[in-house]
Amino acid sequence: MPHNVKNEMKVQNNLTGTEQPEIKKTETRAIIDEEGIMPLLENYIEENPKIGYLIFQVYQDSPLEGVLPVPNAMITLCKDMGDGYHITKTIQTNEDGKTDPIAMRTVSADLSQNPENLQVYATYDAYIESPNFLPASVEDIPVFDGITTIQPVSLIPYYGFSIAPPNEGDIETI
Repeated sequence: MPHNVKNEMKVQNNLTGTEQPEIKKTETRAIIDEEGIMPLLENYIEENPKIGYLIFQVYQDSPLEGVLPVPNAMITLCKDMGDGYHITKTIQTNEDGKTDPIAMRTVSADLSQNPENLQVYATYDAYIESPNFLPASVEDIPVFDGITTIQPVSLIPYYGFSIAPPNEGDIETI
C-alpha cells in the first residue's frame, strides 16, 4: 500500500545524521520521545522557568552619514538543547532597525542570591543577515529574569568584491 506523503514526516538527529523511517503524524510524539527531544525540552523549561526579553538593534556605521538603521534584517535566534538538537526562532527588524521585545526563557533571578551560582542568566546565539551586508553572529547573549536586554549589532556593507588575496597568477602585468 503506497504511503501518503502528506501524513508522513522524517525525524533527523543533526548530530548523528541518522534518518528515521517515515512515520505517520499520529506517531510523531512517540518517535520524538524515543529520540530524546521531549526530555530535552522538558529539562530546558524546568531549568529556565522565568522570562526575560531581548531587543535587537541592527545598524550600519557609516563614516559619512553616521549610524544608520538596517531595516528588514533577518535574525535567527538559536538555543543549543544538547544531543545535536537546537531550537531556533527567526524575526525581522522594523524600519528603525529594531525588533519588538522577544520573550525568552531564562533562569530565576533568585539564583543570584547564592554566590555559588556563577551563571544567573540564560544565553542564546544569533545569526543576523540582510541583503547588501556581510552576515554577523553574536554568541552567548545574556537574558536575565524580568529584564529587557538590548543587543546592538553593527553590519558591514558588502560591495560585491572579495577581500581575500588573489591567487598566484590572477594578476596580469601590463
